[in-house]
Amino acid sequence: MKRIVLFTLLTMLMYISAFSHDIEVKNADGVTIYYNYSAEGKELIVTYQGSSYKEYSNEYSEKVVIPETVTYDGKSYPVTSIGEDAFYSCSGLTSIKIPNSVTSIGEAAFSHCTGLTSIEIPNSVTSIGEGAFGACTGLTSVTIPNSVTSIGNYTFSACRRLTSIEIPNSVTSFGESAFEYCTGLTSIEISNSVAEIGERAFFGCFSLNKVIVSDIAAWCRIRFDGDLANPLANAHHLYSDENTEIKNLRLPNGVTSIGDYAFDYCAGLTSIEIPNSVTSIGVHAFDYCTGLSSIEIPNSVTSIGGGAFSNCSGLTSIDIPNSVISIGGSAFENCTGLTSIEIPNGVTNIGQSVFYYCTGLTSVVFGNSVRTIDYGAFIHCTGLTSIEIPNSVTSIGNIAFKECYNLTSVTIPNSVTYIGCGAFEWCTGLTSICIPNNVTTIRDEAFNYCRGLTSVISLNPTPPILESMTFSGRTTKNATLYVPTGCKAIYSSSPYWKDFAKIEEIDVNNIGIIIPEEEHSSSMYQLNGQWNQGK
Repeated sequence: MKRIVLFTLLTMLMYISAFSHDIEVKNADGVTIYYNYSAEGKELIVTYQGSSYKEYSNEYSEKVVIPETVTYDGKSYPVTSIGEDAFYSCSGLTSIKIPNSVTSIGEAAFSHCTGLTSIEIPNSVTSIGEGAFGACTGLTSVTIPNSVTSIGNYTFSACRRLTSIEIPNSVTSFGESAFEYCTGLTSIEISNSVAEIGERAFFGCFSLNKVIVSDIAAWCRIRFDGDLANPLANAHHLYSDENTEIKNLRLPNGVTSIGDYAFDYCAGLTSIEIPNSVTSIGVHAFDYCTGLSSIEIPNSVTSIGGGAFSNCSGLTSIDIPNSVISIGGSAFENCTGLTSIEIPNGVTNIGQSVFYYCTGLTSVVFGNSVRTIDYGAFIHCTGLTSIEIPNSVTSIGNIAFKECYNLTSVTIPNSVTYIGCGAFEWCTGLTSICIPNNVTTIRDEAFNYCRGLTSVISLNPTPPILESMTFSGRTTKNATLYVPTGCKAIYSSSPYWKDFAKIEEIDVNNIGIIIPEEEHSSSMYQLNGQWNQGK
């Protein structure tokens, strides 16, 4: 019983405090406004009418004029702030006048004030809290003063009728989801002072079709917190002014780097001119620029970021200069129109999924410094018919060439020691594969579903480590395994190598090309250009 009474008392105290405010004063127009003291009782903050709990209705309605000063008990107090949730969910509020004495607007101060159609924020305001005008679905226009330097998280989110907003040059950052689901917004102008745009800042702005940028150099320096931060994700079209679309982009001299996501989703771009001052191209810098057909990268560039040109489906050619030493993962993913690529000599690693689903790719020339071909680097490059891997490569990563269905010829150099999981899985056009003598490990499914294989050559006297599905059952049943002279016995007893129904020995010092049995009366191998009977 004592516990129940105590709980009841605590609940009542919480309920009473929830309705508390310091003072309430009636304006000359008869509207009562509630305030809390701040600055050691010298200033006032506009607060809730009755309740701080959002589940209780807030009763401010129609027109509210906030005074610059309030006289209470014979003393005069300046009104300097609109507090957190002060007008939260005042659906009947149709207009609000904020005095020049106010310097800050708190979190969710006008959130869900669905009756508000416009608001003018005075020059005195320097701070606007998170979600201050969130879900003000009736709001059609907002004037932001030059005193404001940042637009916070969710400030105007879900203001669905907002069709225009003037953003002053003083603003340097947009917070997370700042304009999320402002579905009525058709254009946005970003000034050269903006340095950061937060995650999902313009997500769901489905009517946005124009991003106006007067300073391209400044735009290249903006820090976007992900691809959904960039308003181009919805607009797709970049403008230098209200009427001039930028299709042939010429970056000014002096730009040293193209920032992450800078032109992400800019489908309206048809060409890009990059000056010699640029040294790096950022992550997803030109992702989904589907209108691009070609691009020339200057010799000054040393790195191309991950996903930099991914999904540029119209891109048919690109010259990568020898200055480039780093190409990030997925850099050219889904560039289905790309037909050939030459990897410069300075690149040591072909990153993860760099050419993933480049179905039009028919030619790849590797530089002589490439050491690793990473996970999925050429997966589903169905246009490839032959690959010559250079002697510098030591490992072929997981699913590196998976689903290259038309690949009929692969040259694996002696430098390779490791072949990853599914590296050549579903390469159904391969009829023969030669595994060099330094390979020690071939992972699971490396040659699984290579249904065309009729000959497998392993040059290592010590059988490389296999896993259960390195070769499919069809391959071990139908293909002939060729091993070095004197090594048939060890291969015949080694895990998974022994699954091959036919194992033959060859002179590995003179081996050339194995001819499948279907083409000759017996299996044969070429030695120095002469055909010899298989052993």
